[in-house]
Amino acid sequence: MIKIVSNEQMRSMDSKTINQLGLPGIILMENAGRQTFDFIRQFLSENGLYGRIDVYCGKGNNGGDGFVIARHLFNNGYHTRILTIGDPKALSDDAKTNYLICIKYKIPLVVINSPDQITAENPPALIIDALLGTGIKGAVHGLLKDMIKYINQLNVPVVSVDIPSGLNGDSSVVEGEAVKADLTVTMALPKIAHLFYPSKEYVGQLEIAEISMPTDIKENKDVSINLVEYSDLVFPQLKANAHKYSAGKLFILGGSPGMTGAASLAASAALRMGVGLVHIGIPRSINTIMEIKITEGLTTPLSETSEGTVSIAALPEIKVKIDWADAVVLGPGCGRNSETLKVLRETILYCQSTKTPTLIDADGLFALSKDKHLIQNLASSFLLTPHYGEFQRLTSYTKEEILSEPWQKLKSFLSDKDFCLNLKGAPSMVGDSDGQIYINSTGNVSL
Repeated sequence: MIKIVSNEQMRSMDSKTINQLGLPGIILMENAGRQTFDFIRQFLSENGLYGRIDVYCGKGNNGGDGFVIARHLFNNGYHTRILTIGDPKALSDDAKTNYLICIKYKIPLVVINSPDQITAENPPALIIDALLGTGIKGAVHGLLKDMIKYINQLNVPVVSVDIPSGLNGDSSVVEGEAVKADLTVTMALPKIAHLFYPSKEYVGQLEIAEISMPTDIKENKDVSINLVEYSDLVFPQLKANAHKYSAGKLFILGGSPGMTGAASLAASAALRMGVGLVHIGIPRSINTIMEIKITEGLTTPLSETSEGTVSIAALPEIKVKIDWADAVVLGPGCGRNSETLKVLRETILYCQSTKTPTLIDADGLFALSKDKHLIQNLASSFLLTPHYGEFQRLTSYTKEEILSEPWQKLKSFLSDKDFCLNLKGAPSMVGDSDGQIYINSTGNVSL
């Protein structure tokens, strides 16, 4: 699991590494540049790129990383040119040290002081973007804006150092011009902007440079956002003498005319994951359809309304199945008939009383959204799985508020709740009552 840090958290980790452990900042800069160089060399090889490499360096430590990268490129025989903004005397101390080393190495260098010096003649094979770090706030302007626009207009591959210039590490919002990178090499740990859209569109492939920051500093418990890797997923192993009754029993309440697919998809997923027995409660008139679609699962035909959705008369049978089950899924494709919504609410209350592990999805979430008191008092045995629109109905947040910082809205919403919530999106993430956020690193656009 990888921690996702804010700008301030990253600065604090850097400070601890430098001041408490005595590892000089210039060594961290050297490590950052060297590690990034290794990723660049791999990128060049994989993409068959040859020719001049232009390294754009800003005034801060991000530019200092760029000077280190340029030196390693030059030393390894790559045709390298440095382009730096403004008076070199304004460079930060460590960046200035590496700038002076590049001068002594006689690496070709151009100091850009005005837009007139930015020309499209003889474009490079690759651009290294080390103009700005993670902490910029607001839109870039002036010469920096002109340089970023120029880089994007060249239509050549770009590798960004730590973060594409123009993005704020703490935000997914793109406020102005920003470099569109093909590869971003970030230092020590990823930041918010690397993982959430629309800023993620500018990041390209993301790699993490190990800069010798100690593990105990990087795994700070105060950092509450985590990126879950596939290797973190641990699935229970069935015993050699396992049988269907020892592999879990799941009851799914779902389906209505025209929406059998949602319930059948949930059942298919459960069976594929190895659930021993899957039982689907389905309106009587579409039971035959479900029996055809799901051959391994069991079905229970339930009393239905005039619209073909589950009716109040089905509640006793539903409760019997909940008592039988080890876990319950409520809502996929149930429909929004007013009587059916009452069934879903009563079923949620029954699962609450029995403390049965329960996943609420789709129309189950719609029913739940009508009762804010019930939401507030849901037990820890519940998992809610809304997408952004459903999450908006469950909360008081606007669509814009959710889109701008979904990780923060998820954390805030759960701060006084006992249950967990899987907020589905790009990326999907799970929040718990302890304030931890777990981002899913798997999946694809089809999901």
